[in-house]
Amino acid sequence: MNLAKIFIIVIAMFMLQPRSSWAQNRGDLLASGVEVIDDYHYSNAFSNNRNFRVFLPPSYRKDSEKRYPVIYFFHGWAQRYFGSMGSGYSDYDFGDDNDGDNIEKFVSENDVIIVKVDGLNQFKVEPINLSPYNVSLVSTFRQFPEYFKEFVGYIDAHYRTIPDRTHRGISGLSMGGFMTFWLSAKLPDWVSAAGNFCGSSEFSAGPLDFPVRYAHADMYDNFKAISMRMHNGNSDRLRFYHEDMNRYLMNAVPHYQFKQYEASHITCGMGDMFAFMMQAFKTPLPLPEKWDYIDIYPYFEVWDYKVETSRNRSGYTILENVDKEGFNLAVRNFLPDGELMPNVEVQVVTAPIYKVSTEYKVTDMDLRTKESRQYIVQSDASGRLKLTLNGSAHQIGIANSQDSPNLSMTSFKIENMDWAESGQVVELSMKVLNKGFSTSENIIAEISAISEGLDIVSAQGKINGLASLEEKQVNGIFKVRNNRKGYDIAKFQVDFTDDSGASWQEEFEILFKDQVDRITNFVIADGKEFTIVKEAVDSVSMVVGVGNGDGIANPGETIVLLVEEGGKYLRTDAYTTNKYINPGNVSIRIADPWQNYDHIGGSVKYTMPVLDSETPEGEEIPFYVEYWTPGPISGQHIIHKGIVNVQVKGEDKTAPQVQWVQVLNDDRIEARVYDGASVGEVMLTLSPNEEKSTLKHVNWDETPSSFSIELKDDGLGADVVKGDGVYSARISGQPTYFYDLSFELNDSSGNIGKHKAEETIFLKETRWR
Repeated sequence: MNLAKIFIIVIAMFMLQPRSSWAQNRGDLLASGVEVIDDYHYSNAFSNNRNFRVFLPPSYRKDSEKRYPVIYFFHGWAQRYFGSMGSGYSDYDFGDDNDGDNIEKFVSENDVIIVKVDGLNQFKVEPINLSPYNVSLVSTFRQFPEYFKEFVGYIDAHYRTIPDRTHRGISGLSMGGFMTFWLSAKLPDWVSAAGNFCGSSEFSAGPLDFPVRYAHADMYDNFKAISMRMHNGNSDRLRFYHEDMNRYLMNAVPHYQFKQYEASHITCGMGDMFAFMMQAFKTPLPLPEKWDYIDIYPYFEVWDYKVETSRNRSGYTILENVDKEGFNLAVRNFLPDGELMPNVEVQVVTAPIYKVSTEYKVTDMDLRTKESRQYIVQSDASGRLKLTLNGSAHQIGIANSQDSPNLSMTSFKIENMDWAESGQVVELSMKVLNKGFSTSENIIAEISAISEGLDIVSAQGKINGLASLEEKQVNGIFKVRNNRKGYDIAKFQVDFTDDSGASWQEEFEILFKDQVDRITNFVIADGKEFTIVKEAVDSVSMVVGVGNGDGIANPGETIVLLVEEGGKYLRTDAYTTNKYINPGNVSIRIADPWQNYDHIGGSVKYTMPVLDSETPEGEEIPFYVEYWTPGPISGQHIIHKGIVNVQVKGEDKTAPQVQWVQVLNDDRIEARVYDGASVGEVMLTLSPNEEKSTLKHVNWDETPSSFSIELKDDGLGADVVKGDGVYSARISGQPTYFYDLSFELNDSSGNIGKHKAEETIFLKETRWR
């Protein structure tokens, strides 16, 4: 055999080896025995090649059978998988980087693989983008949670990993720290440990067309099975936002750990963090018997459940108390108390946990309308159930017999104060639903503390009995006290038992407010122009609120409480439990991002309370308000809190308002309309916009005429759900064109108003209808 043939055979044998084998041959072997590989793979999720860096421990080459846990590491802003774009703000890979406390050091002493992910968020034809992962400003279709699942599959197939969630963790710095907590909340069934270095606490994230303001503090229940820890530095400019986040996570996630170092915005305590994660691999948290989960995407999979919604607006799908016996579900436009979105269709496909090809009985109570139903669903050949719901607040019970009750808390109410105040005894009433199929007798409800610093002063209440799909208030008042001032949330557990010996258990949270003073330097914005603070230090003149502009809270108005400081007006987050605020499933909250000011990602939230048309004359409504002002230190924001009492006077003279309009691909047009009274007629006129319709190479048959249609909220025809505040109509007989929208509206108080939509819409051809 000549040398040429031998060479060809050797090359062929080399190319036929598994990619992991020849990829490892390309690595650099460091003096510590750690092998570092820079490589790439093709991503179907992103349709391009993606880079990564792998650190393999010294034993990897020596023992060809041994498998290893994996920590995926996400770099920060202006960095890549190979390090910083320039001089960098934290080098942490090799040698003396990070004062020797780096990835190489840890991998040289521990049997673990560490993989650095490349957060590059652009194609070659696009201008340089230093913001990775498509967060902060959602700019593309690229969604890194989906890519992460693909990348994990690639690494597991090409390296000797232990390919399960128990031995898989994620960590990261700064924006990579945001990714750490975001991905662990998004994918709790994929990872078991999360280590966050100085990560941002809030960013815009999600689908390109309708991202959300995503805050880790809202997602505490997603972390039940995640060992999680955060490090920051005592001079890190993000530390003030970490303090905000920790007021939730330290109380709502009992296993959450936090440590501050003498450091700035760097990977402080890297070895400590990775050691924590290695211990988490050895002693993982138990999986909860009932799990909760929140997701920002219209479609998601978690714990082998598959959930698909028709939502095409910003929002959150919320699953609670999920187990074999049922679950709770809702879709809201923000957390924790945003508007329900009943017009959204939701399809839930359960995990394969039921008997195959078997009929199961389902109960469904809609807590918004108090309507209930029972029906039968047959499991498929794999033991999954498929349920079709909407985005209202549902309590679902599932059973294969008629002899099983199923108790669940539906709500609680604070009876002795306007909101739960830390340091005071808070009295609670509670409602309970039997979403099972048989009566439960002699029920005892007992609450206990999960968070630290709670006193349970009165723990028990009773219900004589609950029939199937019956809801009752517990006889007795629960009394609790939160002694940890400065924490915004506390978690409790409630246990139900009945005389059959059956028991049910679930968790709930109470939002606590610290005791504060009254604010007197405020004004009521109800449709008047003000110069208001915007993005921390800028200002803008605009009409604020909706009403007659006289500065008096009249029934039917939409107000904003403004605090005056130094001649400037600041919008506030105004909270109340008063029954005359926000009637008819309305809840308006708007974010004012501070990104351009401090480049951290946080935002001030302000609310626009709507006053019920039936508010009595002279009703005094207390609001707990919060607003921010910049502090003297970079990244610092001072959170001001106080109580504002608003007295309602006069009559409802305010017409209905239009929040948003959208056209759907089934030729329906929807508009969210709200009012302090009952909305009457909603008439929409569509006028052709010839300027917008001037498109190169597009010739229209003709310029169409204006036309008008009535939108309805009756649950009939084109309208999906009755009484949800979304008014709809189906369009037919109209040509393709761009249209301007104008509304004429009236309400039950006789108020008439007009509204012109800011955006022009595009209609497709419907003349075939």
